[in-house]
Amino acid sequence: MVNADAPEPEGHDREVTAHLALTVSEEVTYEFTVEVQLPAYIVNNPNALRDYLADNEDIWLDELDPLSGVTINERSLDDVELTLAA
Repeated sequence: MVNADAPEPEGHDREVTAHLALTVSEEVTYEFTVEVQLPAYIVNNPNALRDYLADNEDIWLDELDPLSGVTINERSLDDVELTLAA
């Protein structure tokens, strides 16, 4: 815990280089378009369509570009560990 009211220690203006191992979790949303082959009977049923695509993500997953059309909804720094430099 850092005491915001405490005086800054001597040398507080110095910087050092640290090698860190970080673990970060993100919840993201991707929006993209895709053309896939589907059974005709599910096309007009939104619930069946969603369930089918969830169960068969191999037919659309390769079209997901993780660098475009992404919105980061939440990000958290889960862990930090000081590591030794090689």
